Amino acid sequence: MTAKFCFHKLEELTRLVRIHGNFMLTLCVLHLIHSLVATLGNLFAICALWKASSIPDNLKKLFLSLACSDLAVGLFGQLMLGVIIAVMLKMAANGSYDYDFLCPTLLTVCYFSMSLLACASFLNVTTTAVDRLLAVFLNLRYQELVTSKRVSLALVALWFISSVAAFMFVSLPSRNSMVIAIIELVGLLLATVAYFRIYKAVRYHRNQIQSQIEQPHQETNLLREKKSAFNALVVYVVFVACYLPNLCTEMLINDSLQIPFLLAIQVSLFLVLLNSSLNPVVYCWRYREIREVANKTAKKIFCVGGT
Repeated sequence: MTAKFCFHKLEELTRLVRIHGNFMLTLCVLHLIHSLVATLGNLFAICALWKASSIPDNLKKLFLSLACSDLAVGLFGQLMLGVIIAVMLKMAANGSYDYDFLCPTLLTVCYFSMSLLACASFLNVTTTAVDRLLAVFLNLRYQELVTSKRVSLALVALWFISSVAAFMFVSLPSRNSMVIAIIELVGLLLATVAYFRIYKAVRYHRNQIQSQIEQPHQETNLLREKKSAFNALVVYVVFVACYLPNLCTEMLINDSLQIPFLLAIQVSLFLVLLNSSLNPVVYCWRYREIREVANKTAKKIFCVGGT
């Protein structure tokens, strides 16, 4: 079954290389650039998270898991896809379209790793949204109910589900669209509910503070609440913008050999992988301590490289 999946994906890529070579060249360059961005960004984020002391342990675990999955996306999945497309374009420029050496192993490993790591990143984002919702509404009971052990178990389950989903994706080619659609639909619905409730709660607190402003510290609290509301909205918009196009293509388009469909799949896949480059900024670098540690680490690296 994996061989069938591999040759099907190879046929899709071959048709695009033959008919839309310039598009595939642009896509190849974007994949390679953003694989580097995702790798460096998440490396800095991981280093900063290890040293950060002001972030709660549960949130730090979730961020580390997210950063590790995004680092692997840039270091393996997206880089491998970019290199494979570059090799196919190079051979096509020489008049050769014999890409059979890519199957059944190389292309299957590429898509399996992308599916596993992108799914893990997606579920990490969804889990973080649910965790923040619980932190807002449980308030003082949060530490009692959401323990470090339960968060660790949730992360183990998250990576296990991602592995199973990736295995089904390459083993059941006739059902892989359904697998992706179910996971993304459930995750997007959970994230939508979570961020809507978070945004609504933050706006409620902001209005309460605004109606009672009498002292300078209350104005500071109001600014903090406004920033929290804006951050929740930005996180949700980026999440939806990266994953909703892929969900739509998987659910709405059935003829996988039509060129418009193939173009849509490649663009939506790029947006999913792009999310791994954006997550370090959207999640980790919003915290001042993480920003400062990441900046110091980057300066040390570049100063050493410069000397």
